[in-house]
Amino acid sequence: FTLTQEQVDLYSSQGFLVVRAAEHGLVDGKELQLWAGQVHAWPKEKGKWMPYDEINVNGERQLMRTEKFVDYHPAFDGFLRGDALAGVLGRLAGAPMSLFKDKINYKSAWGNGFAAHLDAPAYDHIGEIEHLTANLAVDSATGENGCLQVVPGSHKMDVHFLTGGQIHPDWENAHEWISVPLEPADILFFGSHLAHRSGPNKTPKPRAMVYATYAATAEGNLRDKYYEHRRATFPPDH
Repeated sequence: FTLTQEQVDLYSSQGFLVVRAAEHGLVDGKELQLWAGQVHAWPKEKGKWMPYDEINVNGERQLMRTEKFVDYHPAFDGFLRGDALAGVLGRLAGAPMSLFKDKINYKSAWGNGFAAHLDAPAYDHIGEIEHLTANLAVDSATGENGCLQVVPGSHKMDVHFLTGGQIHPDWENAHEWISVPLEPADILFFGSHLAHRSGPNKTPKPRAMVYATYAATAEGNLRDKYYEHRRATFPPDH
């Protein structure tokens, strides 16, 4: 699969690009659902993948996110570090890209959304560079279950923050947000300076999303550095 020049230009101008599963053919929804289910079922083992929990409305602890899973799942590794996806990423970024961070977010039934933010400030301690994320829908992401919302072109705007990467409500309310619904295995590509948020899951069904974030290969191995810092400052729940 190769992106058209029109798609590359669209990504450059609006800061994001959606490629449907039927168009890219890189992976299908059933595969993603199988793989994500396998990761979700993993036991908690220290020093390996990084699970994070949340307390739900019933006061129960449940898995919210698994990070750094690619190293322990050959199928995900082959796909997210494979040549086919690398070709797409390189075309969008204009340079070879390497995996920087990987996580699966599990949005539970009636689960919360994520406040409006930029990703870049969360990575600046490793290097103030542009990152590119491939966001893959494991399950259908809809307005009803809290799909991502973005501000087109915000990667070129002066975004105002509260703290860290959280966007100031005044800026958030002054700009037009559009929803980006996805079907299983659809990919949303976006850069680390694009304003995005997601609403709550207003349905009784959970859904999962894969976020694979990449940095320029020329920057060196930033992944180990990032996770070493993250494990120390924001340890997983074991």
